[in-house]
Amino acid sequence: MKSYIRYLQGLYEAILSSIAEYDPSLRRDCERDVSRLLSLVDTRGLPYLMVDLAESGKHFDRCLSDGRLIPSGIAGFRPYRRGGVIPRLFKGLYQRVFDENGLLRADPDPRIIQQIRQLHYAAKKMQVTCDDSKTWEHVNEFFKIDQEVRSPTLEWDGDDLRTDHLQHLHIGDVDNVPPAPLFDSDVCQTGKPESYSSLRWDVADVVQRTADIVSACIGSFDGSEWRAKHGPGAVADQRHTQFKYDFPNWPAKLERVFPMAVFGFANYALWADFIQSEASSSFYLNNEPASRLIAVPKTLKGPRLIAAEPVSHQWCQQTILDFLTSRLHRTPIRRSIHFKDQTKNQELARRASHTQSHVTVDLSSASDRLSCWLVERIFRRNSSLVEALHASRTRWVANAIDRKSPQFHKLRKFACMGSACTFPVQSYVFAILTISSVLYARQLPSTIKNISKISREVLVFGDDIIVPEDGWVVLQEVLRDLGLKVNQSKTYDSGKFRESCGLDGYDGNDVTAVSSKAVPDVSRPESIMSLVDTHNNFALRGYWRVCDYIESTIRGLRRFGNIARVPMGSGSFGWFDHDWRGNDHLHRRWHPTLHRVEVLAQRPISRTARLPTDGSSALLQYFTEALPVPFIQGDRIGVAQRPSTSIRRRWVPLSEMTGMTTA
Repeated sequence: MKSYIRYLQGLYEAILSSIAEYDPSLRRDCERDVSRLLSLVDTRGLPYLMVDLAESGKHFDRCLSDGRLIPSGIAGFRPYRRGGVIPRLFKGLYQRVFDENGLLRADPDPRIIQQIRQLHYAAKKMQVTCDDSKTWEHVNEFFKIDQEVRSPTLEWDGDDLRTDHLQHLHIGDVDNVPPAPLFDSDVCQTGKPESYSSLRWDVADVVQRTADIVSACIGSFDGSEWRAKHGPGAVADQRHTQFKYDFPNWPAKLERVFPMAVFGFANYALWADFIQSEASSSFYLNNEPASRLIAVPKTLKGPRLIAAEPVSHQWCQQTILDFLTSRLHRTPIRRSIHFKDQTKNQELARRASHTQSHVTVDLSSASDRLSCWLVERIFRRNSSLVEALHASRTRWVANAIDRKSPQFHKLRKFACMGSACTFPVQSYVFAILTISSVLYARQLPSTIKNISKISREVLVFGDDIIVPEDGWVVLQEVLRDLGLKVNQSKTYDSGKFRESCGLDGYDGNDVTAVSSKAVPDVSRPESIMSLVDTHNNFALRGYWRVCDYIESTIRGLRRFGNIARVPMGSGSFGWFDHDWRGNDHLHRRWHPTLHRVEVLAQRPISRTARLPTDGSSALLQYFTEALPVPFIQGDRIGVAQRPSTSIRRRWVPLSEMTGMTTA
């Protein structure tokens, strides 16, 4: 931890120095802030920079949205004078945004707002392993949330879903749940009660009609028409050294919709040979293996919990993913969802921070609260899709992280993070709920024309939702009563601050903070690559002192002293050349064949070795991975090993470098 503290202390000194250069009148305040910050780190350690400052940053964002500063109660942010609200730490900057009474100034400088947020969030995303106690808390919360999820109507726990009554399900069904209170905007704004209840029938009917139109437009699902593939991540029932195309099992539930003869072999002849072999006698299982809960290091505050799916389930889930993403263009909500493009959400959030026409909504543990009860009703007009979702859904999760939590648990939620179906399904569901809320608020009937029209004003990317202001109150009621929870700390419905998909906007300006994710480590080349990216992000925002500091931390490592300087905004690996220093520090040569000047510069190299494999399953891999591109034996076929990343010196054209020519 000492290396983290040493690096972050230097980083904060450089940030405050850059701020003083931007506004020399703040120099004395910045010098005091450096002294106060170092003192707080000495007494409170690394958590102060990574957790406490980030929490005070959330408080600042909320005060910015509400238009009034109130004391946060966080160490270091005690008011600098009795009866006041301006904190001691970063006092000079806060005074440029709020007056002494805490009221937001009429026209605060967006650059100052960005600088304050930069100081709060610079260390928020440092990727470190948290304490075991934090991990156990997250695991306990995972199971606690799942126990609160609404039970489905259909037999999701069985091998046969029995969809005979699917058409009769409705969003407004009570299912022996206590009735919902009358609609009250004040209750909606508080986000309480947290437990689900039955949705009012008039609102539920609009939601159901919208869902029926969308799910019918998607069309029926036939898995053989869509592309299956393996993801790069871990799976529950194989080690990374094993061949994913050698499926260790194929559950009976999966066989109902995804026959192994079609999906597990390259052709029927290979399947027939397998059926006649001894290996098939114990292959088909009555119950699928459990997914495996994994804690991925995220921040000091806690890990990210994902579930590694069984390999056969993950393989078939990819066909559903391909189906849902490809068929989106046939639906009237196609303008609301962009599966591979977050910039649409970011741009609308930035504009909304000025116009205040939209609310940016964030859901708390969205995938953990998405119930099978809701999924079966949203897609009730598409029984083939519901059956496929049921067949590929893993019912059990295994926990080897926390001994006090269940070791095996039958899931009530639709799917964990890690399932290939989670992201597309929740995007469809949240888009339908949001559009329905706007339709109801505007008293418009649920027709294809109206849904398509409203979809131009709504954007959804996972659990990031942007809804027109007039539909926000209704959406809160819908989300609450369907068992979903709004993350109030990251939802903005007033003022001139908005946040979505990693972009923070204030009054039409981008005030997003840059967060450093790693410290320089010669044994971890990916840390050097991360620091180069961090340097370049700071350069784009004009923090020249920070850029110089990050470069100095890398120059101390001899192996990485000759990183090239590249043009601002360049996609090449290297430092953005913000001060036009050029590349005189690099060795040069004339290439006699290519007739160009080259320099010897560091370049990242990623290699993934593949071990050759025997058996018929290699043919399925060939048809899946190698056939779409020119086939190179040994390059794309075989058991993929863990990728290795390194940084090596290579000769590259001088023309790619900043301000230099080949002459």
